[in-house]
Amino acid sequence: MKTYLRNEIIITKNAYINQIFKITKGHITNKRKTENYGPKDYLFLDQIFYNPYTLDEYYALDLVAGEWIDKCDIDTSYFPILSKMIQEKKNQTELLLLNDPITKLSRYLYFEYLNNKTESFYITLSISDLSFYLHINKNSLSEVLKYLESKEIVSKHNKLFNILNIKKLETLAYQKEFKN
Repeated sequence: MKTYLRNEIIITKNAYINQIFKITKGHITNKRKTENYGPKDYLFLDQIFYNPYTLDEYYALDLVAGEWIDKCDIDTSYFPILSKMIQEKKNQTELLLLNDPITKLSRYLYFEYLNNKTESFYITLSISDLSFYLHINKNSLSEVLKYLESKEIVSKHNKLFNILNIKKLETLAYQKEFKN
């Protein structure tokens, strides 16, 4: 088990990747802050085979613990994890292509509902991180959350989200953005 302190560099830019890092505790981001990884995530699993050099510097956001797994020890049991990571990237790309904040947050919550297979789930991202992830400013994100709560579509208690009306959420998530 390897540990890193807050702001400690995990790996530098252009370093050769011959291992993946399984995070058991803490959070890691890259220098550009476009990627966030948390417990149960695998760092570099998505690029170890096709681009074995890091694209950015990665560092610990808080106390991080995990284990380094050699490339030769990666077998087919990692494919479902890799598949999930690719699906999450696809979902984020889809969200970033949307302009309307209501549609964007609704679709994000709908994706979370589908991923968790339950109408009640925790979102571990802070409001700042979620606004950054969705490319919505914090004020707009707060307004959209209040709107969804006022329409009794979702309820929020700290980081716990409850979907109260899945049909309305799905309708908002897939509404046409541009109406004639």
